[in-house]
Amino acid sequence: MPNRLTRFFMSIIGKSWAYESADDIREILAKNNLNSQAERARVHTEGAARLTDSYAFQPGLIDLHDDLLNTWHYLVGLADQATWLGYDTLARDLGTAAESTRDTLETVATATEATIPAPKPHIGTR
Repeated sequence: MPNRLTRFFMSIIGKSWAYESADDIREILAKNNLNSQAERARVHTEGAARLTDSYAFQPGLIDLHDDLLNTWHYLVGLADQATWLGYDTLARDLGTAAESTRDTLETVATATEATIPAPKPHIGTR
């Protein structure tokens, strides 16, 4: 597997590393997850701990929605290209990932709307 320096130099010349076995891919994905999981959890937990009211959730949720929208478009584009190239299994998996991302987009949008507290009912007197 290439190290960061090798990947960097390959990127300079417009190339990227491609893994040739599912085991290599599983290994790099697990390594990336393991190496960053604790730090990501710490960063996001500390960030969330600073939120003081429901409105404070909005900026992050709006940014997250934008990132997910970009991811959805990326996955749709990849699925379309995989279909065009005849990689049916890859296209199906990318399509499934795009659908899941779309569902997450809708849920994040709903959560973002939920940051606005419901109006308090007016209590009148007779």
